Amino acid sequence: MTHKRPFGLTRPRRLAAALLLCALPLALGCAARALPFSEESAALVAYYEPRRAADQAHVDALAAARAGDLAAVERWRAGIAEAAPAVEDFNAAHAGKVTLRVRGPWAVYAPAEGEPRASFLYLHGGGWVVGSARMNEPFLAALAERAQIAVWSLDYPLAPECPFPAAPDACVQAVKELRRRFPDRPLFVGGDSAGGTLALVAGLAAPKSVDGLVLYYPALGPGAEQTPEWAAYRDVILLTDNLMNAFTATYVDDVTFRTNPQASPNLADDASLRALPPILTVAADCDLLAGLSRRFHARLQKLGRGQDERIVVPGSLHGFLSFPTLPQSQRQALDLTLRWLDARLK
Repeated sequence: MTHKRPFGLTRPRRLAAALLLCALPLALGCAARALPFSEESAALVAYYEPRRAADQAHVDALAAARAGDLAAVERWRAGIAEAAPAVEDFNAAHAGKVTLRVRGPWAVYAPAEGEPRASFLYLHGGGWVVGSARMNEPFLAALAERAQIAVWSLDYPLAPECPFPAAPDACVQAVKELRRRFPDRPLFVGGDSAGGTLALVAGLAAPKSVDGLVLYYPALGPGAEQTPEWAAYRDVILLTDNLMNAFTATYVDDVTFRTNPQASPNLADDASLRALPPILTVAADCDLLAGLSRRFHARLQKLGRGQDERIVVPGSLHGFLSFPTLPQSQRQALDLTLRWLDARLK
């Protein structure tokens, strides 16, 4: 999801965060141990916790959209979106480091000098309903600069206006387009949350066109409610089970969600998984979806895919790439990605 920028944290708010950190285990039925929020994560949860009614407002907007009131979801998108700086302003601020071009559905971040070592197709999160190509811009710009790669961030079709399979179809076509444009350049595909789902789907559809997948706290399909992570974090703002279920219902019907690997890539058969390129999964520690990627990675390991990695960012929240007040989580995710990409580009 995209969100307006939270305010800075004063001393009283840091105290509130600490108190909330102690209180949440009781609220979530985990009194035996404290939830392992990092300090920055606890502070952000403390900010949103008193505004919990907003979570229900999001769910209500999605329900209205499914009933045919598309204006409801448009109002919601407008209310939570944060305007991106003008392209000229971005390029002036990043002169000599990284450049931004916006063409059609693409936002392209590239090193200011030299030829990119690789292309990276990035698919934003937002429950298949919200978000844009310039979501997570600081992270994408840093990735392009430090890895010396071109990051092609895609505005794919959003539900409910364009329900499944519009988004995965567009992402598969994007893979084919980038491979056609740059036949001799390594191509990686990644994304966060819903975008991580789409990245894996694209990899399954065109495994020979992709050199690696990077999945940030992905939503991989059914079964999350059967994991201990779902039980522990299902009521933690920034992604509750109510909101996750509302996103899924807005994107795809229940039968398709529970049977079709194009909607739920954790349903793919073993042969399809063996054919995938190497995968890096960067999981959020305090995330109701973390159990899905944990189980998925264990399945990949049983298939003999020793080249895959799954690393958990300690104390982090679902959606951490989208929040300016979570720089520590973002830095760790960036460092992990850089190390993994560099090992493959050497």
